[in-house]
Amino acid sequence: MLTLTFALKFAHIIATAVMFGTWLGIALFMLFAHRIGHTSVVALTSVFVVRAEMWVMASAVVLLPLTGYLLAITFDAPLREFWIEGAATIYAGVVLVWLCGLLIEMRIRRLSKDAAVAKAPLPRSYRRFFWLWSLFTVLGLGGMIAIMALMVWRPEWS
Repeated sequence: MLTLTFALKFAHIIATAVMFGTWLGIALFMLFAHRIGHTSVVALTSVFVVRAEMWVMASAVVLLPLTGYLLAITFDAPLREFWIEGAATIYAGVVLVWLCGLLIEMRIRRLSKDAAVAKAPLPRSYRRFFWLWSLFTVLGLGGMIAIMALMVWRPEWS
């Protein structure tokens, strides 16, 4: 029988997997497009990446804390537990990093589309944006791994 607790756990795990998996997949496709270096490939990839961020990633970003909060209430877990506060703090940082990365992706999309339409090479600023985006992506994925570790480990501060 499907219980509320099971449904919340399942939704929470799926949201975590979707968020991490989407971010990792986007990172790989952006890296592959960057390595190819062809303006139209970067432009098309960045269009799809921004769409995936807006449709898939944004949904997971909203669903994850909602299901986490509902789980904490379901289990009568005090929200002041170290691992919950730690995960929430890291999550806030991850969301901020994700938003910064999304803004950079939008900028890359515009730069690469403009260059592709003009049949010009990618502008010099593209490289700076790509490396900044890479930094944000590594930080965000690292933060997601830390959150998952806290969810599994659930350390106590005594």
